[in-house]
Amino acid sequence: MNKTTLNKQEKKWILEQRITRLSDQKEVLIYPMGAERYLSSVLSGQKKNRYNIRADIEDKHVLVIPGYGNSAFLFAQFGAKSVTVYDKDPVTIAWVKAFKVFFHYRGAKTSYPSIGELLTALTCWYPPLIKLPSGTIANSLNWIINPQSLRRTYIYYMISLVQHAIQSNARGNFELEKNIQFFSGEITNVVKDQNNRVFDTVFVPYLLGVRNGIEHEKDIIHFIKKLTLLAPTGRILVNPARNTKEFHFTGQRYFVTTPYASIQDIPELLPYAIDTDPHWFRTQGLTVFGGLLGQSHMQKHACGLSKQPR
Repeated sequence: MNKTTLNKQEKKWILEQRITRLSDQKEVLIYPMGAERYLSSVLSGQKKNRYNIRADIEDKHVLVIPGYGNSAFLFAQFGAKSVTVYDKDPVTIAWVKAFKVFFHYRGAKTSYPSIGELLTALTCWYPPLIKLPSGTIANSLNWIINPQSLRRTYIYYMISLVQHAIQSNARGNFELEKNIQFFSGEITNVVKDQNNRVFDTVFVPYLLGVRNGIEHEKDIIHFIKKLTLLAPTGRILVNPARNTKEFHFTGQRYFVTTPYASIQDIPELLPYAIDTDPHWFRTQGLTVFGGLLGQSHMQKHACGLSKQPR
């Protein structure tokens, strides 16, 4: 396992507590949210009758793009042979790299949680009550009546731990011993930097057809085709994939920037679509694309149609 290091600029961003992206000044999504909680539930077998994503992760080389939340850590935890994280934004990469470097760091007092333990707590649907250096009464009350506030407390404390580790030049073996690598840049750089390396699985969360992501149809098509070069015989998992409200009648829509009901309805992507789970994370949906796999699937489908009686 290669040792992960933070460069001077990455440390500077963290010490300045920069939590906005360079490109659009939006908040960096560096902590577990509902999508990561759902992903963890499926990987651990708590969610039944869903797409078997674990089969695409165990003993596989996985590419995660973009690097939101802690999905890379979850994939490593559930048996990925390697995980490569790419994100266009270098500030996002700086934070997730720091979480790996200082995963077991808990500050001067060992009675308080480590960064890794806080990430685990934030991945729970209902956060456990963890002892922190301050706010015992407020945290206990929030645990009962306002778990979202307790989550924010854990996030701020986790950020402060990373900053303290860098400021104090903490020495020790705090790094998570998993094969995870981090890069920042455009998709064209992914293809170039990997030097003909191929992946078994590509995981694409909250990027295609969502606002502030890759919004236009032609760009979505271009992106998927680029990914098939990186996983020619593998699978590309895209979520969200459907233009539906989270709770059917209420809630937010995510896949909204194209006129299509789902991403696999885009005509040029149809040959690459090999599977779908419309009930992934309520109604958001998951679509599976493949390069050679997709073309083979399309050929079998066409052959099946040609054999039907006229």
